[in-house]
Amino acid sequence: MARPEQRYHVDFQVILNWQSPKGIRQSPARCTNLSPSGAKVETLDAFTAHAAVVVTSEHFGRMGHAIVRYCRRTGMKYDVGLQFTESFQLADPSRQAILARVLKKT
Repeated sequence: MARPEQRYHVDFQVILNWQSPKGIRQSPARCTNLSPSGAKVETLDAFTAHAAVVVTSEHFGRMGHAIVRYCRRTGMKYDVGLQFTESFQLADPSRQAILARVLKKT
């Protein structure tokens, strides 16, 4: 089944922030796939499905709140699927310019 929105293969650093029993935690991650409704990131930390995180990046600033849809171990890292709670407006002209800079060169 085709996805209803365009997904972009990207390569940029993000920070995931979340609440754990020990307090606020931060995890660096690499965003590899981005769409208005979600993102795929690679990180060294495991996340539980349905965990709430806040996603920020140097390029886009605060990208928004997201829910972890899945977390799969791949070698020494984890692939984490995130679904934004509000659409990430990639059509905005300033975000389109940033997107052009972070698109993965193939």
